[in-house]
Amino acid sequence: MRLPMHKITESVIPVILLLCAIFLLLFFVQYRASLDADKATYIHITPQTAMPKSAENEMDGGVELDFSDDARIIKAQDLISKKMYREAEDIYFKVLSKEPSSQIHNWLGVLYLKQEDYHKAVVSFSNALKFNAKNYRALYNRALSYSALDETQKAIQDYKKLIEGFDSHAKSHFNLGLLYYKQKMYKDAIKEFEKTASLSSGEKNIKSLYLLGKSYSKMLPPDNEKAIAAFNATIRLKPNHVPSRLALIEIMYSDKPDVYKEQLEDLQRLTELEPENISIYKAIAEVHHKNKKEDLRLQALEKALQYEPNNVELTIDTVLLLMKAKNTQKAIARLEEVLALDPSNTKVYFLLGRLYYLQDDHNASLAAYSKVGELSTESSPELWNNLGLLYVKMKDIEKAKESYEKALRIRSDYPEVYYNLGLLFFKNKEFEKAKTCFEKAIVIRPDYTQAYYNLALISAQLNKHEEAIDAYTKVLELSPDKVEAKLNLAVQYSKLEAYENAQSLYAEILEEDESYFIAWLNLGLTSYQLKEYENSIDALRKAVALEPEHDKANRSLAKSYRAVKKFDEALEILERLLENDPSDLKTRLVYARTYYRYKKYDLALDEYKKVLRLEADNKTAQRMIKLIQQKKK
Repeated sequence: MRLPMHKITESVIPVILLLCAIFLLLFFVQYRASLDADKATYIHITPQTAMPKSAENEMDGGVELDFSDDARIIKAQDLISKKMYREAEDIYFKVLSKEPSSQIHNWLGVLYLKQEDYHKAVVSFSNALKFNAKNYRALYNRALSYSALDETQKAIQDYKKLIEGFDSHAKSHFNLGLLYYKQKMYKDAIKEFEKTASLSSGEKNIKSLYLLGKSYSKMLPPDNEKAIAAFNATIRLKPNHVPSRLALIEIMYSDKPDVYKEQLEDLQRLTELEPENISIYKAIAEVHHKNKKEDLRLQALEKALQYEPNNVELTIDTVLLLMKAKNTQKAIARLEEVLALDPSNTKVYFLLGRLYYLQDDHNASLAAYSKVGELSTESSPELWNNLGLLYVKMKDIEKAKESYEKALRIRSDYPEVYYNLGLLFFKNKEFEKAKTCFEKAIVIRPDYTQAYYNLALISAQLNKHEEAIDAYTKVLELSPDKVEAKLNLAVQYSKLEAYENAQSLYAEILEEDESYFIAWLNLGLTSYQLKEYENSIDALRKAVALEPEHDKANRSLAKSYRAVKKFDEALEILERLLENDPSDLKTRLVYARTYYRYKKYDLALDEYKKVLRLEADNKTAQRMIKLIQQKKK
């Protein structure tokens, strides 16, 4: 009698994270600013695909049982084989009421394992160990139960205790090594896999050697020489062992970034060895991904699906790539095929909700998410987060808030929900509330770049420039190449009149991209504030060359010319602007001021009077007219 391997695999060491977490829709605010104007827009972040299952999580799930020729026990085992669990349980209870023993409690525990009732199984195996502390079968079975409950440390302790008394128990060494491996304790895992390999033969030996090689390759730094030796030992025992051959190829090309073609050729040869092994096509897909060839990556995954058309996780990976390629119709069709085979698959409904969301089919998205809620036994914070995003799109702000709050009641340390709630407040101009949400997201996830970015935006909006500078500085620590953060940080320095700091940042931006108009404009403005007028002229001329019709750039250039008494150049620029728009008040004021500085008072007076015709109560024009009239007297 064996514990179902697929259940041990799913429960003990889960490789795929909850798909829900994958489909979190995150936002960040992109913000370009000049010294006197701020603008914010919102864009999406593409979610990443989950990692598929691999052979590396297959625990030895074979339970340990004593032989019995007792007719009652034989009958109970026969009932279990027919899935008549209640009847078998009754027999064990009757035996226990008269003849309690370690063996009977162990058999009862195995019955519960078969039913996947792991808590009851633990109780039964613990009772067996009370009768006989050296019952290694009960100890091993209890370790399996703890693993199924994700109580890893308890499982480790049971395996270690068993090994102390029974060092040649290969299955315990193997499972203990696997637990260490999953916890990234590779040195401990190596010790256990080496022991397993020395005690085993056949498939167990092959698997132990393979995992030994994987452990060596994952150490920091990796011991590739020993890893290669372990993989080669595996291949000598089983020449067509594809996982070892894949691992060898990975090591071979790990430090050779420019061998895309050669690596693909080696992988292609493996398909000749075992053409129906989908792990090869997934490895090919990963190589395409590293080389940013997403169309070829999709082709490789679709090839794998030809051999395993009902593989849900493979389908989901393919669907995510179809989404990225904006082929939502094909993605939906794929998911509907999965639902035809597995109509209760919550992961698929979750992804359908996401796809319909992207198509702006709000009702279909809501229906898909509702189906997830109906089929799930536990409330999912990821589901409520996605519902919040959907309600935002439906402009039902109150329901969106309620959804985010429900998500936080289930999982209080969920940074993305705080972020999305903060974004909701931000859009509603409730800046203090938004600020609090972004700060909470950062406490939970200190490397949350977008949260720092939006925190900086809000601090700037609240005129808390020093706080904005701190937040932008943190953004650049986490993402040094984030140009918008550099630009906005420079703006904040300018608002505090720290113009030298701003200049330095603009120079950095322009070293990377000489076509960045806003950077040239702001560099010109800061140079003007520092009275470095020639530098200001140089920067603003480059800005105007990039955007010849930009009013502010032209006006600023005219002011810089005026500062060095190049009045004719300044007037020429301003006249051109006024030809395009005679009612431009800002340009008219600069034009009048330039005539005044040029000491052409009559012309200046005429221009200020034109300003008053455009805006009768313009204080600047009124003041300057009085000043000029006094000068003339």
